[in-house]
Amino acid sequence: MGSAMDVKLNSIRVLGPIDVETSEGTESVGGRRARSVLGALVVSAGHAVPTDYLCDVLWGDDPPPSADNTLQSYISGLRHVLGHDVIVRTDHSYELDVDVVAIDALRFEELLTRATVARDDPVESRRLCREALALWRGRPFGDLADHEAFNLEAYRLDELRLAAMELMLEADLALGRHELVVGELESAVEEHPYRERLWSLLIEALARDDRRVEALRAVGRLRKILREVGIGVGEEITALEHRILDGDVIDPTP
Repeated sequence: MGSAMDVKLNSIRVLGPIDVETSEGTESVGGRRARSVLGALVVSAGHAVPTDYLCDVLWGDDPPPSADNTLQSYISGLRHVLGHDVIVRTDHSYELDVDVVAIDALRFEELLTRATVARDDPVESRRLCREALALWRGRPFGDLADHEAFNLEAYRLDELRLAAMELMLEADLALGRHELVVGELESAVEEHPYRERLWSLLIEALARDDRRVEALRAVGRLRKILREVGIGVGEEITALEHRILDGDVIDPTP
């Protein structure tokens, strides 16, 4: 590997195991603690992260006497991979100094925002969603996802991933691809049985594919699943069910 002066950072990746892409290819950033430091800096990208907080992420309530020096060694190792100027020291804090596009999670959110704005243009919205979802390689932060410092952010990113998937499937329906998305939606509701938006898209896709009996059965399945946890179906599902029962044509998803 070249020197830190020769390395050009392309992307810091946290939508899966934490690693980086540089001008020399995909690079590991070291062991669990080095990845924890980088992950903490990514979560607070654009803001200074106090060294005390980074030590807490690494050692909790039991830091070693050499904690500050050890943290500095992790920072030095990260700079060797990322480039020296990527991690800036300010007083008793460190901060990532990178563009949004250099962090896959921020790039994903930017693409999702653009896809949402382009919702009335299903071709463009679908393209942006596909580009956003292609950034995902697994669970956010990889084996650190359950760490206290990352679990809430991992959960938030997972929810945004589902939102991107739903938006892409909406675009597919708007483009008349209902036959092609039924199977994907069937799998999605099995994996996320309490997510009503996915059920709504499935029911709509079945109805638009002239499979109204199956669509109504899907409503019944959802109603049973929700009844088991003491809640009823939402207004969107109820209205969709009434339209199917009344024989109304299901319009493309806006």
